[in-house]
Order: sequence, then C-alpha cells, then structure tokens
Amino acid sequence: MSKIKDIIVASVLPAIKAVGKIEMETVLLDIKMHNSEALYKTTLQGLYSNFTLLKNAALKTRTKIDDGIIDLVLEAVEEMAENEDIVLSTN
Repeated sequence: MSKIKDIIVASVLPAIKAVGKIEMETVLLDIKMHNSEALYKTTLQGLYSNFTLLKNAALKTRTKIDDGIIDLVLEAVEEMAENEDIVLSTN
C-alpha cells in the first residue's frame, strides 16, 4: 500500500505546487495593484527575508517543517521580484 501512496503523491504533488504558486503570485499581484510601489517592494523583501530565515532556522535546528510551502513562497517572491527588477537581499 505504501508504494501506491508514494506513486500517487509523486504524481499529484507537482500539480498542487503549481496551483499554489499561481495563487501566491495572484496575491502578490493584488498587493501590487492596490498599494504603492514602495509597499509592494517592501512586502516582497519582507516575505523573502522572513521565509529565508524560517527555512535556515529549521535546517540549523533540524526542525521538521513542510519546506514545500516555504519553497513555494520563496519561488513566487523571487520570480515576481526578478520580473520587477527588485533586489531582495544585499547578501
């Protein structure tokens, strides 16, 4: 039964991730449309900083988290920032 479950999860997970990423990008576009450019830029930078810190802290402390969600947010934010030429980090 475990093999079947693994196959189903492996086949469905990419689709779920794609939909989640589209939803996140939609939210970010909505923030951009209804707020100032400065607020949009700060929102992207804040999301990137906070989710990067969360991911790094989880790795360092070996805390079990669903890093798929964290990666999804980071990917969406990185793509939106790249499209807008917004610098996310000075590191």
